[in-house]
Amino acid sequence: MGRGGVRQQGPLRQGSRGVVRLAGILTAALLVGTGTAAAQDWPVSDALPAEARQFDFWVGEWDVDLRIRQDDFSWSDEVRSVASVYPILRGKAVLELWSDVREGGIKGYSLRYFDTARDEWVLWLNWPGPDVSGSSSLAGTFRHGRGEFFSRNDASVSRYTFSDIGPNSLRWDDAFSQDGGATWSNRWIMEFTRRADRAWLVDGEPAPTFHTGERCSAAPFRSYDFLAGRQEGQVEVGGSGPVTIMGHRVLDGCAVLTFAGAAGDPETAYAFSHWTWNTYAERFELTTLTSGANTPVRMFFGTPGASGEADLVLVEQVDGSRAADRFRVERADDGRVTWAHETPDGDGWRAVWQATVRPVEGR
Repeated sequence: MGRGGVRQQGPLRQGSRGVVRLAGILTAALLVGTGTAAAQDWPVSDALPAEARQFDFWVGEWDVDLRIRQDDFSWSDEVRSVASVYPILRGKAVLELWSDVREGGIKGYSLRYFDTARDEWVLWLNWPGPDVSGSSSLAGTFRHGRGEFFSRNDASVSRYTFSDIGPNSLRWDDAFSQDGGATWSNRWIMEFTRRADRAWLVDGEPAPTFHTGERCSAAPFRSYDFLAGRQEGQVEVGGSGPVTIMGHRVLDGCAVLTFAGAAGDPETAYAFSHWTWNTYAERFELTTLTSGANTPVRMFFGTPGASGEADLVLVEQVDGSRAADRFRVERADDGRVTWAHETPDGDGWRAVWQATVRPVEGR
């Protein structure tokens, strides 16, 4: 047992606790239909359900052979890519960074976690084009070692399928239907071959999918660049003690990912965020997920210049069943940065969580 109820998935220990650990590993392996779970060595919260382990097989670094269907229904398989997949938030989710090896090639990000209220996996993705960015989502489940995830818009349905899952290979295909799922047509087929058991993010540095930063060069995309790098400080509301917020530029300048925790390490962080400028909505977009076993993704949106050029203030997108929270990041003239998650309180706002940090150079 690690600190804070976190289980380290490594070599089995002797005695009854080893039996419990073995049962959990076997359960996760059976859910996916592979025998790869025993090799996992990252922190996993004891509070997570067994289903939250079903994407563990994907962790690592992969060579990807991408086949794309052409207009004449032939297939082109000239695209070679690398997928880096990381366990984050104490096993709560997996993060994918997918990069065509060509500098101007396809770049993609996804966040995948098991939503306990919905009893299914939820996938959030952003695959930006030149000065075009914005997130979309799919949801689905694993059954008999095969994962299927869907996004529906009236009669139009998209489907991602993970199949042929083995220790060192798998297949991911993308299909669509225009008749509600009666018939399907494939668009992409991706065949993965493992190149490494783990992939690692470098402390505060740009992450895979980042090259020159010129894919998204419009001014709003630069508004959150200051979130990249390492920031250290103290939690002031909603907890106490030191906090490190680690930011990574990704998607060749279209987004920044941040991790908040005692060390800013993705695996042990208690909060994750994806920041981008949503060109479809013409608003800033923030996707957040915390390490709590039952917390879902929360989405926040904001407009530029709403509270000064140095601030980012985004309001939560809710279904009307409750009041919307907001997320605020504010820079002071002396370099301090305040991060605050706030909830409505009368005519104002009350902080639920707040920290003040400073950028740390050269680490």
